[in-house]
Amino acid sequence: MGKILHINLTDKKVWETEVPEDYYRKFIGGRGIAAKLLFDEMKPGVDPLSPENKMVWGTGPLTGLPVQAASSGWLVVTKSPLTNTYFRSRCVSNLGIMLKKCGYDFMIIEGKAEKPTYIYIENGEVDFGDASSIWGTTTDLAQYILKEHILRNPKAETAVIGPAGERLVKYAIVQCGTRQLGRGGIGAIMGAKNLKAVAVYGEKSIPIANEDLLKELVKEQVKQLAAAHGTKRMQRYGTAAIHALINQIGDYPYKNFRETFYPDHEKLNGEGKVKRTIRNAGCPNCMIMCWKFTYVREGPYAGAWVDGPEYETFCTFGGLLDIPNLDAVIYANMLADNYGIDTISAGVSIAFAIEAFERGILTTKDTDGMELKWGDEKVLMELIRKISFREGIGDLLAEGVKIASERIGKGSEEFAIHIKGLELPAYDPRPVKAHGLNMVTSNIGGSHALGYGTQEVFGLPTKVDRFSLEGKGALAAYNQNRLTWGECCIWCTFPTRSEWHKPDLLTKIVNAATGIDFGGFEEAVKIGERVWNVEKAFNVREGFDRRHDTLPTRFLKEPIPSGPSAGQIFELEPLLNQYYEARGWDVKTGLPTRAKLEELGLKDIADELE
Repeated sequence: MGKILHINLTDKKVWETEVPEDYYRKFIGGRGIAAKLLFDEMKPGVDPLSPENKMVWGTGPLTGLPVQAASSGWLVVTKSPLTNTYFRSRCVSNLGIMLKKCGYDFMIIEGKAEKPTYIYIENGEVDFGDASSIWGTTTDLAQYILKEHILRNPKAETAVIGPAGERLVKYAIVQCGTRQLGRGGIGAIMGAKNLKAVAVYGEKSIPIANEDLLKELVKEQVKQLAAAHGTKRMQRYGTAAIHALINQIGDYPYKNFRETFYPDHEKLNGEGKVKRTIRNAGCPNCMIMCWKFTYVREGPYAGAWVDGPEYETFCTFGGLLDIPNLDAVIYANMLADNYGIDTISAGVSIAFAIEAFERGILTTKDTDGMELKWGDEKVLMELIRKISFREGIGDLLAEGVKIASERIGKGSEEFAIHIKGLELPAYDPRPVKAHGLNMVTSNIGGSHALGYGTQEVFGLPTKVDRFSLEGKGALAAYNQNRLTWGECCIWCTFPTRSEWHKPDLLTKIVNAATGIDFGGFEEAVKIGERVWNVEKAFNVREGFDRRHDTLPTRFLKEPIPSGPSAGQIFELEPLLNQYYEARGWDVKTGLPTRAKLEELGLKDIADELE
């Protein structure tokens, strides 16, 4: 069975335990086992920024294997300082591979270091280093100094925080090479623990239960992916492939989600990204190659480069703020990565501030003399800096829009765009009912990734009427279950959710890799349901119920004013009723029933919740 590496920063104690044997069959690995470990390890009521909060770093059974769309996936689960809920943040850097090559499936970090510290893990040996020399540096500089000059091992994989994490910005990221643990404030948790960086290097082999069978299955996987239309678009544009489509269907947030169609979207498109792309890359063993490194060659932002921008950043630093300048978006993306803040939460927080200023709720007395206007690139760049360093108005916005609106008051809560404290991604819930319902009921708050409604957005794998309410509760639950299973493995979400390769093929690959017969896709979805209920139980233990599955007033009472989705609102109550019924939960409270938990083999959790 796999090993768990435990690290206590307070007393620099390190020890190993085994993953309980039945956890693999019940939860597979990745997000599933990590969620159960967090539930087991944590007591309710812990302050997310206290030494008692724990971070479970997890790999999946496919991490590091020669499999398409899976090999570099890993994640962290913890309690978020932004939402006070269970939280999962996933990454696709090679750190997860290195952790497995050190002999560990999981790592749990707790406590607080006395001074700025880095952790270096090499082939199972753990060292604690003084990070004072890189405390205060940006993420790009910290990674370079750590690998080249401190560790003298450029092959080590790193996860570092920037100035924002050190200052406990509630949506600080962890930069991992050029990828991120992007949402929920994982960087703030590391900052609160005085943990500047984690570096990992391993050389051990990763076992495969049935290597010959796996090779044959991957050959079929390559054929299926090569034939998929989505593969070709992702190879050319990366996630910017969906930019025009989201706008076309009227689901593109414009000016703080007041509208859902961006008139200048042609100035922010995939072809513009292609022209600025200097390198195509991707996860090891993956043919999709969706990472696009872009570079600005001329103009005021010349010299800026970034791994991206991804679709979300196209919107949150672009159309959401009415900035139709891709060079500016690339520069802002670079700043956010180097300072260490989430581009989604930062963009939504800035949009909130601009609307508050436009309404007269904020004035220049509140904004350090700045006039906050739509389309102002200088405002974007300066607010990214102020948020990251908690300067002036940035100190308030660094708390996220939920806390910021509660402190400002004056009706600003109605256009503070979040669910459970997590700012919404670049999708308006009003015109996509199952997709929106997924965000409303997500265990981590306003995230699209945990149950993406591809049937409504892309018409894949089957098209449904996106405006209709019929069957949307069951559809949202199904999407959540199947993608939760995917993150237990850990499959890439893009080809998995749209079925660019067939679901039964994916289950066969997992079975061959592990040597465990988990069954077919129907059984896989049931495992996803089990894990979803574990995560839900964590939040129930923290006091969350139906009251917290809600949306800002904008989505409930303001119909979309124009465009392809004109007139749509989000019909919260009937959709929630459908969803809880589909889940087998209590409709009145929105809580899992004992019968459902026991059906899923979670009697121990049912006992604890009573």
